[in-house]
Amino acid sequence: MKEKLEYSIITKKAIRFFTLKTTNGLAKLLVYSPTEFMGIIKNATYREFKIRKSKGGTRTIESPNEELRVLQKRLNLYLQSLYCMIKPEVAYGFVLSYQKEKKPHTIVSNAENHLNKKYVLNIDLKDFFHSISTVQVKEFFMNSPFKFNEDLATCLALICCYQGRLPMGAPTSPVISNLICIPLDKLLVAIAKEHKLMYSRYADDITFSTDETISEVAIAQIKASITNFGFSLNEKKFRMQSKFRKQSVTGIVVNAKPNVDRKYVRNIRATIYDIRVNGLEAATQKHYSLGVVDKQQMRKLKQTVEGKINFIGQVKGKDDVVYKGLYQGF
Repeated sequence: MKEKLEYSIITKKAIRFFTLKTTNGLAKLLVYSPTEFMGIIKNATYREFKIRKSKGGTRTIESPNEELRVLQKRLNLYLQSLYCMIKPEVAYGFVLSYQKEKKPHTIVSNAENHLNKKYVLNIDLKDFFHSISTVQVKEFFMNSPFKFNEDLATCLALICCYQGRLPMGAPTSPVISNLICIPLDKLLVAIAKEHKLMYSRYADDITFSTDETISEVAIAQIKASITNFGFSLNEKKFRMQSKFRKQSVTGIVVNAKPNVDRKYVRNIRATIYDIRVNGLEAATQKHYSLGVVDKQQMRKLKQTVEGKINFIGQVKGKDDVVYKGLYQGF
């Protein structure tokens, strides 16, 4: 686990980014010479490949070349620090944590907002990153509170975008999407207060819950707000869950205490077994439905399995027997 930053360091980074004036200033902030900085942006390339979704279908990943990835990672820390200063309390996905934080904004704490509720409404935003355009990103940095000049705003948009939109695979895409969604979060908070609902957002997963009812009027307002903001709803994942059936938020069961679905655990066990018996290459081919795989895809599968095991540890605790068994097996 990465060491958490001190809040004072995050504040300083946020201020340094917020007070930028020029592209040369941005280059200096990210420890590049102006020539090297512009060269990386000018020669930016992405490698596209598909990975299999857990529930069927594929997702296209757009992975930046190594020089651009390093630049984006450096920029991401400043953007994350800034977002940490201004983020709404309802936003939980891909949020920077810091030392002595009262309430870390994690996937578990997001789900805990909706424990033991009579109704839980799940909404998934379709093609979340790809719905945010280069023009939106540029305009975001030119408008309040930043009011960056056009050259600086254009430079930031070029660093963060690919083919006219946020790419699925750039280190900066999650925080840019969070920044862009600040007005949407504020609007949905207002609707939630009006109808006595609990609201939270974890990246593209939006959740409302209540101990009363969620009226058709409230649902209509929620849908209109999301679509008017430029996002599309994934109708297949739009679902109302009552307390008499399994309720889940971002993969965490919330009927009583936070828990994980048994099927999720079985799938991890099956993947670990496949790797141990048939080898990592064959397991990767099967998992991603590919004939030929490279080292990066095999590494991606290992990271995916490890991430899922850590997720179970987050939800159930590191002393839980299920977590310990999977961790030792992997």
